[in-house]
Amino acid sequence: MHRWSRYESAGGAYFLCAEEGGRRPVVFASSEGEGGLIAGDLADALEIIIGLEWRDCLGFSGGGDVEVMQISAQHLERYLARSNPEIAEERTHVAAALSLRVVPVADLVIRLWEAASRTEPDYVVTTEDREAYDPPFGEYSEPRHGGWR
Repeated sequence: MHRWSRYESAGGAYFLCAEEGGRRPVVFASSEGEGGLIAGDLADALEIIIGLEWRDCLGFSGGGDVEVMQISAQHLERYLARSNPEIAEERTHVAAALSLRVVPVADLVIRLWEAASRTEPDYVVTTEDREAYDPPFGEYSEPRHGGWR
């Protein structure tokens, strides 16, 4: 995988892959050992990153069930809005600064699910020792202690 990488604050890294059909897919590898395709190109990845609590949405996906991801995204958005009432305005500002669209959360979930579902076989993240990272979809459908609040 030819790549450009950018590390995020929690120790994960984003990789911009080799061009395919005029697009450069984006892969994410977490510091916890999960990884996979998150978007078909950089613009899609940035729209997902800006508009969705995407890592938690994948983490609470019930093993890759798009309906579970939609429910998780709704809960995550409510929680985020309570803790940061200005989030919608901030997302709009960031998207505009990057000449991107603010995409509805439900559409972003579908995009993320479609991309992550294509992780195997071409976008599996491996270590230098060729050990595969865990797939991007988490097995839980909600937080284990107390569920969604």
